[in-house]
Amino acid sequence: MSEEKIIWADCKRCARKTQHEEMYIHHISADPDEYPDAETWQVIRCRGCLNIAFRYQYDDYCDVHETDDGNYEHTTTVSLFPKTIRNHKRLDCSYYIPDVIRNVYQQTLSAYGEEAYILASVGLRATIEATCNHLKISGNSLEKRIDQLFKAGHVSNGDKRRLHAIRFLGNDAAHEILEPNESELRVALEIVEHLLNSVFILEKKAKRLETVIETYDEFLKALSSSVKQLKLGETMSVANILGRKRRLVTQSLTSFEAKLIDDISAGNIAYLKLEKIEKIDGRDIQLYTIGEVSKPQVNEEDEFSFL
Repeated sequence: MSEEKIIWADCKRCARKTQHEEMYIHHISADPDEYPDAETWQVIRCRGCLNIAFRYQYDDYCDVHETDDGNYEHTTTVSLFPKTIRNHKRLDCSYYIPDVIRNVYQQTLSAYGEEAYILASVGLRATIEATCNHLKISGNSLEKRIDQLFKAGHVSNGDKRRLHAIRFLGNDAAHEILEPNESELRVALEIVEHLLNSVFILEKKAKRLETVIETYDEFLKALSSSVKQLKLGETMSVANILGRKRRLVTQSLTSFEAKLIDDISAGNIAYLKLEKIEKIDGRDIQLYTIGEVSKPQVNEEDEFSFL
């Protein structure tokens, strides 16, 4: 029985170097009378995640160099397919990223994996541009659009400064044809992935969680969600209707309630009816009667979940 051959190689799925087992091998050695080299093709499988990859090895027996311990060894060149970025894991749930932006991001990763660092730098810059386009960020230059990303609340001030660094990197690559080193590109990739993760992926995932209510529209969605859990005909205050969701209101409930009363009076809200005002603990409290909530047509992108 032949001994199992173990090969250490970068695993795209594990995002690190792991042990692989050899599934298939094809080896060609040069004719002894010709240039002494050899080529090896292998199908390998990660022993951790079982991901399959293709490995190519070229041995040049004429290109010999001395090692640190005084021995001599020939040059060996190894390539893996599909190409990987060493110790890099692609964003999870990238399907939450809009198609155009995701396409630019994936092409950038492909360029990076092929060590086309100039193209990868331009791709990272283009990813920021595509994100600004999707968010409808105005400005006649990327510099101004990055500043607007910050002013619109999409990124922090620190993120803004880091995005400007990528703008410089992309400009140098596109206009000056300056190639960044791998460590610079690695940091730039992490910054762009942080942008995509915070603006698109985490924003989508966060809708599954309770979050603060900052606008009147969010207040109405929380209110209608609470009304669905109550009995028809019950009479109570808006704070009691909200129940535990009351803690999510970060602004004055009074200002939201004033708009609510106006909407009910104008007939814009049918699931609540204005009742009498009672004095409770020395305060005038408006009471409401619970009605039935209709099911409006809600666009998935506009949906705001209060669980």
